Amino acid sequence: MRVLIAHSFYRVPGGEDRYVRQQFELLSRHHDVEMIERHNEALAPDLSTAVRMAFSRAAIRSIEDQIETFTPDVIHLHNPYPSLGPAVHLAAARRGVPLIQTIHNLRLRCPNGLMFTEGRTCRRCERGNYVNAMIHGCFPSRRQASAYAGALWLHRFLLKLERNVAAFVAPSMFMTAQLTAWGIPEHRISTIRNFVPSMAASPSSIGDFGVYVGRLSEEKGLPVLLEALSLAGDPPFQIIGDGPLREDLIAFAARLGLHRTGFAGRVDAGDAQRAIAGSRFLVMPSLCHENAPLAALEAMAAGRPVLVSARGGLPELVDSGGGLMFEPGDASGLSERMELLFRDRDLCRSLGDRASGFAASELRPEGHLARLVDVYRGAVRSDLPPTTSAAHDEDTS
Repeated sequence: MRVLIAHSFYRVPGGEDRYVRQQFELLSRHHDVEMIERHNEALAPDLSTAVRMAFSRAAIRSIEDQIETFTPDVIHLHNPYPSLGPAVHLAAARRGVPLIQTIHNLRLRCPNGLMFTEGRTCRRCERGNYVNAMIHGCFPSRRQASAYAGALWLHRFLLKLERNVAAFVAPSMFMTAQLTAWGIPEHRISTIRNFVPSMAASPSSIGDFGVYVGRLSEEKGLPVLLEALSLAGDPPFQIIGDGPLREDLIAFAARLGLHRTGFAGRVDAGDAQRAIAGSRFLVMPSLCHENAPLAALEAMAAGRPVLVSARGGLPELVDSGGGLMFEPGDASGLSERMELLFRDRDLCRSLGDRASGFAASELRPEGHLARLVDVYRGAVRSDLPPTTSAAHDEDTS
């Protein structure tokens, strides 16, 4: 098949960007693939970016030119914001090419994509009253909040972009349920987990330290993790990643007397994977609704148990017994589970084996590829026009 992948790469690279690169490489081994690649870091923080995100004829023409040159069977869109805006949706519809969209976050209904603000989960904008994004500090600046709120209202209620998508790919059962709750018909949603390029043939010996890999920001629950480490008696732990809370977290760790907690900062993907493989377990203490974080999947593929908060798509990762769960924000509960895994090597090994089993059955590249191609072929075969639903005629109050 001829597949055109489209993605706006983030200013701060993360798991989603890496997954898109990995998916491109996987598809390229078996199919003809090109990428529409835009980089958000190249955008100026001014009105021109807001206008481009809302609607740009030049951006649409550019995508149409690439479609005409490459003649894809399908287009697979990942993150459209802000660089691509609605251009891929509209160009695909004009050229009659089926559009597949993977939903990596909650931005179909939430301007900041997290459904998290002011320290807690939030659903204020779900029905379309996006003015809440400007009232409740959902972005670093009011101007940015206004740009996203306006663009999402336009795309959802006037352009109705969701009708241009032949099939939505959800990387977790949580996201599948969320899309269904938003009124997208089940027959247009396929649950396809993100994949891990390589699996540990046999997990390395269990390490002596815990690890967190990800962004250092409010929704990730890092202060809860530090409090839990303090309650657990300062066990060895590595925090890998960067973000706006880095300096505050380092200061908080010092106040708690955590001498064995290291802050490695941002490292390349290979170093992060080696740290995970050498660890005892990985912790995901998120306060927001996570979808399918790549770090957790990589830990399971390496045979490491995961300790996850009961948020979003995290609980389903440990349903098979590949880790332990705690309530979001519960430092005591997390501390008890970390102490248990530090103390009980056999339990840690057993949970890690189950994590490996989950990865072997759910996260292999070949399985991901087969399911993805099935979705592509189904979209190409379909003669039906884009499906409308109640989700497209919602009350904006």
